[in-house]
Amino acid sequence: MKKLCVIILVLVMIVANIRAQPKPTATGNILTVSDIHLNPYFDPSLMDKLVKSDYKQWPTIFNSSSIKAPNTYNSDSNFPLFVSALAAMKKQNPSPAFIIITGDFLCHSFQSNYAKYAPNYPDSVRSFTSKTIQVMALMLDKYFPKTVVLPVLGNNDSFCGDYMIDPGGEFLNMFAKAWVPLQRSHNAIADKAFVTQFGKGGYYTYDLKDGSGGKMVMLNTIFFSTSYNNSCETHPAHPAADELNWLARVLKQNQAKKLWLAAHIPPGIDVNKTINGKGTCAQNVRTMWRDSCNMVFQSLVIKYAAAIKAGFAGHTHMDDFRLLYNAKGVPVYFMHITPAVSPLFGNNPGFQNLSYSKSSFVLLDSKTYYYSLNTSAPAWTFEYDFNKTYGVGNITPASLDVVRKNILSKPACLTSYVNYYDMSNPQLDGINNQNWKAYWCATGNLTTASYTNCYCGGVLK
Repeated sequence: MKKLCVIILVLVMIVANIRAQPKPTATGNILTVSDIHLNPYFDPSLMDKLVKSDYKQWPTIFNSSSIKAPNTYNSDSNFPLFVSALAAMKKQNPSPAFIIITGDFLCHSFQSNYAKYAPNYPDSVRSFTSKTIQVMALMLDKYFPKTVVLPVLGNNDSFCGDYMIDPGGEFLNMFAKAWVPLQRSHNAIADKAFVTQFGKGGYYTYDLKDGSGGKMVMLNTIFFSTSYNNSCETHPAHPAADELNWLARVLKQNQAKKLWLAAHIPPGIDVNKTINGKGTCAQNVRTMWRDSCNMVFQSLVIKYAAAIKAGFAGHTHMDDFRLLYNAKGVPVYFMHITPAVSPLFGNNPGFQNLSYSKSSFVLLDSKTYYYSLNTSAPAWTFEYDFNKTYGVGNITPASLDVVRKNILSKPACLTSYVNYYDMSNPQLDGINNQNWKAYWCATGNLTTASYTNCYCGGVLK
């Protein structure tokens, strides 16, 4: 009888212990950051040491500079701003499920600045470029040593120059080797496969290990850009077509899964070029991508919309989104545009902390943080909560359709959209109460024809 009681007691304790175990969380959190544009030339007196030193020594060299404060507007990120952003990200989310970086690691005019500040070392420009990429990976690894970090390339990320990423070239191979440790695969075969795939064109997939069963499809949309110039070396002449064919295969093979897409340049309209054109309204409309790429991409994401739960981009440096409607006018796909760390274009630096459902892989909310350069004592500050600001319950094509309508019909939502677009810098007058329709039309009209009808024709939809 005593043995039976002991057995029963042990079983009760086991059951109680099982019930006491914490249940796997149903919600995940990630960080998104974009357009860091690290400027290693911020202190020219350091150049000689930087050129001659291994990238692992760069943080020490940077920290020896007399320049300690983050840079301000109209310049790319110095090392103090970069580190400040990483520290703020870690404070808000010390253990994210993963981090998405939507491109543009290098500062603008990287090659010409090197020639200016390191004229005695003309043959070391590629080595210097590589070390800049490597030190950024090093710093991400330092602040988030166990976190998966998933990067895509920006138009400035190249050995050759702006919009000159060379498919199959040396830069892609270097970049892949620098960032593969942050995939946290702990598998030599998987690492080799990533380096091989990324080296082809800077695009790849990643199966998440967060319990969601989700898959990331990381694109290189520089090939799709109207500004792309494949003149660096002599590699494939049609990298955009190759990538779109690859994307079609990936979407077809994974249509039963839950997918997120990420890229640097979003599809749709280049609002800045459009509103600053010299011709008529219709003549001034400019797109980010070549029409052929835009059409193929849109047809693919519409076809596989049931699998694609979210999209991410950067490039504009501002806080925005793009929403794609199908032929019946139903919203089916969106791209969440993360603001820049670099304050080059007058925006305050920023990053975002997003939550998502692990079961549905749907984005639940976004919280934005910014560095208040326009105040007397700049600091990283909470800016706004997306759901509370726009009156929605998640971030999906359907809810973003509601957001677009709320911006159009509710003055408070319009004010929020205008204020938060440039990360709460009222001194920047890029978007204002007079020209906001140019930006609003771009959120939901991704072709020249539909945008022209909306902005130039006044058909606001």
